[in-house]
Amino acid sequence: MPTHCTASPKAARFRRIRSAGSISERRPMGGHGTSARALVMRMLDGLHLGTTVRGAKRSLHYVKDAVSARVLWGWTPLVPEDAFAECSSGAIRALKNQGHGPFGTYLEFGVSRGTSLAAMHHALEREGLTHVPLVGFDSFQGMPREAQQQGWLPGQYHSTISATRKYLQTKGVNADRVRLIEGWFKDTLTQDTVTRLGLTKASLIMVDCDIYSASREALWFCEPLIDDMAVIFFDDWGWRADINEVGQRDAFADFLSAFPTLSAEALPTYLPQARVFLVKRQVAQAGRKREQASAAADRTRNAQFRARRVFGGVTDRYKI
Repeated sequence: MPTHCTASPKAARFRRIRSAGSISERRPMGGHGTSARALVMRMLDGLHLGTTVRGAKRSLHYVKDAVSARVLWGWTPLVPEDAFAECSSGAIRALKNQGHGPFGTYLEFGVSRGTSLAAMHHALEREGLTHVPLVGFDSFQGMPREAQQQGWLPGQYHSTISATRKYLQTKGVNADRVRLIEGWFKDTLTQDTVTRLGLTKASLIMVDCDIYSASREALWFCEPLIDDMAVIFFDDWGWRADINEVGQRDAFADFLSAFPTLSAEALPTYLPQARVFLVKRQVAQAGRKREQASAAADRTRNAQFRARRVFGGVTDRYKI
């Protein structure tokens, strides 16, 4: 297994402020018809005029606009796109070489702007898996309030769902294959979501939600969806492990302890602080999982079929 990294925290990358020269080169912000430089200048003007109530309000307005548009620091991808895409292709080939059956859904927990989701989309296409759906879960409000207790800032890595959709579009991602699920994990990682999305199998799983509690929720949600094997990516394994604090490493250890039919072996990674594992299930258990998934899929199809058979407002309840 790779050694723990000594890289600077991911949060420091996020907070890096770009030079003033890069600000002046930015294009006008959509909806404002104003350049980024002008927004900053107005913000400074507002601060200068802040001795009046109106000036203070205007100052806060421009600060909010600038921060929302990421004028002050720009958007730097939190995942190295090329390295992650190459790693994803390697993971897909590893599953194929192990005799993995039809590929299931790609699940991502912690989407932010969508860098890794776009990279995985293109990796799947390169490997001939253009049918595989991609589902991303995110609050689209940044880190939750409880993240502060685990060394992060509430609201950190915030991206609106509309900004993420626009980013994916600019990256050439097929929107028909992508579902973005907005909300806190405690509300969205439920059996109702599994049924609504028709999830029966996950082959590739990206856990990029940084903190222990969210990583644990994501893993427990995925367990019934792991058939014979799956690849799980952990983007933030090293940040907490390096300073001996609870994080993704602990969540994964708890996961393997809770489900002893699963085993894990390390695969090549894309960053020193990231980890990638091929997770396998014992054969007998995998067979039972397939039967359960098939039965669940049948129940979902039957329920959807019955719901559609409505005549004059009365549901036709004939058995099928």
